[in-house]
Amino acid sequence: MSTRVRTFASFAAATVIALAPSLASAQGQSEPPTTRGYCVKVAPGKGAEFRALLHDVGVPLNQALANTGAFEWYVALRSVIPAGSSAACDYRIVYGFKGLPPEPASPERLDAAMKSAKVAMTREQFIAKRDAVSSLVSTEIWQGIDVVGPDATPGSYVRISHYKVKDGAFGDWVRLEQSIWKPLMEAWLKEGGKGSWRVSSLMMPSGDVMPYNALTVDIFPDWSGIVRGLPLDTLWPKVHPNLTTEQAFDHQMPGVRSIHDIEVYQVEEVVRPMR
Repeated sequence: MSTRVRTFASFAAATVIALAPSLASAQGQSEPPTTRGYCVKVAPGKGAEFRALLHDVGVPLNQALANTGAFEWYVALRSVIPAGSSAACDYRIVYGFKGLPPEPASPERLDAAMKSAKVAMTREQFIAKRDAVSSLVSTEIWQGIDVVGPDATPGSYVRISHYKVKDGAFGDWVRLEQSIWKPLMEAWLKEGGKGSWRVSSLMMPSGDVMPYNALTVDIFPDWSGIVRGLPLDTLWPKVHPNLTTEQAFDHQMPGVRSIHDIEVYQVEEVVRPMR
């Protein structure tokens, strides 16, 4: 039986990064909610400097941008597992949008936001400092498909599972996620549990060379939640009385996708527009 069955911390969720607001808020929109995520590697020995820059400059700068309508939310995720030199990303910086993502902020818009935020450095100084303590590994754009549960908050733990969905099987994969995991999370929340479940598909980049094309995100408020996960022993029979975990995870899921990797992050910063 897969690890995912043994602990809810392994179950398919973002994004991603799918930390987007509930899709219910997007009903009636012609465009789906999306996220733009940045994988960032911190320079050796520069962790404290990066975190200070993230908090002292990144938060007020992004708050000023959010207040102008540049995005719906921003989160900074610090890698927990894996960590160190083996981690592809030490941080994931994610921006959420109600619809399709706009172009990144222009230099002029950043200058105005820096001034509005009253940051004690220029845009050029900020970029120089950022590049001295970190480097950008990759950028991805994801489209939200479904979500259950509240948004991430500082201190929450986030499990991101990347999948390679087989050719022609994307609809089947989404159907299985929505028919198997979605009702489990809904039942868990009704019983007083805490957590979130999200599903997204990769928009950019794309192509056969990509090692994954879909992701799921699990959010729990604390470490105990992400380690213990859902009480599947008691919850599963109530939600799926005619389906065994072996049927779901040893037969149905492997037929439509493979797991590329599973990462765990902790939410360090969250910014939303002040309304």
